[in-house]
Amino acid sequence: MTQRPLFLHPSWMVGVMLILGVVSLIVGLTIDPFWLVMGSPAILTLFVYIGVRVALSWRQRRRPVADAGVDPGPDLGSDPGSDEDDRRPADDREPSARPYA
Repeated sequence: MTQRPLFLHPSWMVGVMLILGVVSLIVGLTIDPFWLVMGSPAILTLFVYIGVRVALSWRQRRRPVADAGVDPGPDLGSDPGSDEDDRRPADDREPSARPYA
């Protein structure tokens, strides 16, 4: 399953808004508060972008390995000195569940 993009706009457009948000925030806090009002759409975009990124990273950290679709690698509980290969040959695998066309 492919992931949806964070924003549906082109990535360069989101990047421009994020840069404008940072510049508006810096100029508004240091030079003239007028730019906090003028840059509020870009600042809001910046806050939403950061908030969504933080929420997604928290969700990724809490997701179990089985749900993440990541191969956990070799079983660390097995004897590392054994020469046994626990992988099955291709002929022993179960048939795939793909529908026939």
